[in-house]
Amino acid sequence: MLNKDQIKNILKVGFTLCAITAVSALILACVNSVTAPVIAKNTAEKQSQAMQKVLPAASEFSEDNLVNENIDKIVTEIYEGKDENGEVCGYAVMVSPNGYGGAISMTVGVDTNLTVTGVDIISQSETPSLGAKCIEDDFKDQYIGKTQGVTVSKSGAKDNEVDAISSATITSNAVTLGVNTAIDAVSLIKEGK
Repeated sequence: MLNKDQIKNILKVGFTLCAITAVSALILACVNSVTAPVIAKNTAEKQSQAMQKVLPAASEFSEDNLVNENIDKIVTEIYEGKDENGEVCGYAVMVSPNGYGGAISMTVGVDTNLTVTGVDIISQSETPSLGAKCIEDDFKDQYIGKTQGVTVSKSGAKDNEVDAISSATITSNAVTLGVNTAIDAVSLIKEGK
């Protein structure tokens, strides 16, 4: 059985920990309120640069996100790109497939013929020196010119295949899934679904 002094000490420690937790939460909330707009601005800027990079023929992008309920859930956003004459030249599709280390946030450019015009990895947490090589141009550029049904090859890519990153097949498959899902999403949009 605890005596009064022991109970007082337990309550004192409990209140102290509660006060420290409350102050810490308040500080974190203040920091978040200051940094959230900056983070949102930087994310939007990165996304805008990625869209231009993967669909270079576009001089402007629609402000409307074209994602609908028929499109796979790894697709987060789709924007229509228009050329200098105001003609639709393709779509910038944001996808987040799961790789070995978690979600790989990427933007895929798909033209009106359902051909990949570019891939840009915005963020990833894949294994350094292995899956993290998905950000390298040598890997990403393999997708340019590919159409629906891209597959991964471990022994020399042909036709509509890409070479897997050595010892990082899960990452290679995830990026390929993202590309294929982006193409399928654009196909649905073009069909009006």
